[in-house]
Amino acid sequence: MKQEMITDYFYDLAFLNNTPVSVIIELSTKCNLRCEHCYLPDYKNRGMTTDKIKSLLIELRQLGVVNLSFTGGEILLREDLFELIEYARSIYMRVFLLSNGTLLDEIKVERLSRLYISEFSTTMFSVQPEIHDSITKAQGSLDILKKNLQLLKKHNIRVQVKMPIMQTNALCIDAVRDYCEQNDFKFFASPMIYSKINGDESPKCLRVNRDNLGPVLKKIDDLNNRKNKLIHESDVPCGALFYSFSIDSNGDVFPCNSFPYKVGSVMENSVSNIWNKSESLQYIKSIKKTDLNHCPGCQYEDQCERCPGMALLDSENVLACDTFAKSIAEVRSKNYCLN
Repeated sequence: MKQEMITDYFYDLAFLNNTPVSVIIELSTKCNLRCEHCYLPDYKNRGMTTDKIKSLLIELRQLGVVNLSFTGGEILLREDLFELIEYARSIYMRVFLLSNGTLLDEIKVERLSRLYISEFSTTMFSVQPEIHDSITKAQGSLDILKKNLQLLKKHNIRVQVKMPIMQTNALCIDAVRDYCEQNDFKFFASPMIYSKINGDESPKCLRVNRDNLGPVLKKIDDLNNRKNKLIHESDVPCGALFYSFSIDSNGDVFPCNSFPYKVGSVMENSVSNIWNKSESLQYIKSIKKTDLNHCPGCQYEDQCERCPGMALLDSENVLACDTFAKSIAEVRSKNYCLN
């Protein structure tokens, strides 16, 4: 609990001072899987060069960033991945990896253990191969993932297993949670399924349907020890926008990797100038809850975990209602009471 309090204080301080401390860098969009819910529209971009990323890491560190997340696509398809991790560690950055976990082996895991990464994050949809593999579109992917997770455990690398909840795997939460508890892996489940970043809404049809949403939310909230509190304790739609941002494989900068509102490009400008002077970013940060089109006065406002990125994806309007988050808040309010 003490560590959680320190972490909360760290981010609260960063928020209050508008200090960037965390960044997500998309290394490429190339991937060996084709997960049906994926928000990427294609898997062709090879990403920025090694030298560009290294110079970018220096800029980020000078700006104050200490938490670095590498994501994809599949990051292990980058031949320079370990070189980039080593470079980031040499300038005292904490490195978090987001990977599908299928391309690991003993040698790679040993190298990761020597680099002291902060966390290896991956996705598991079910402990039943027929369900997990149907989502990844790769037969045998669950067995490979579980084998590689044991390698990470063997080498004492901290693991987080994330579970996007869809109609297909809505009944699999308990089994995945139990697997994580047995192996001392962090577990996080969420029903938030996003449209593709190019506006393609096809992934939305995979969301948990309304009839099953209540039991799924109750289970997730119990797991997360969610309490009845104001989700937005400040007057901004998302506090994370004041201490973090993301950079995609083209070098374009966004408020978040799920918020497709371009605020600059590291190929054209310095990170410092983008963070401090981008008019687009300043506009996003200037938005208050009272500016939102439908939130003020909404009966579900206190329970709603509105995501500005999802609102933009669904309506092409950053001030619009996040209709799925509102549905979740409504179901929470009507189907059970939070303690």
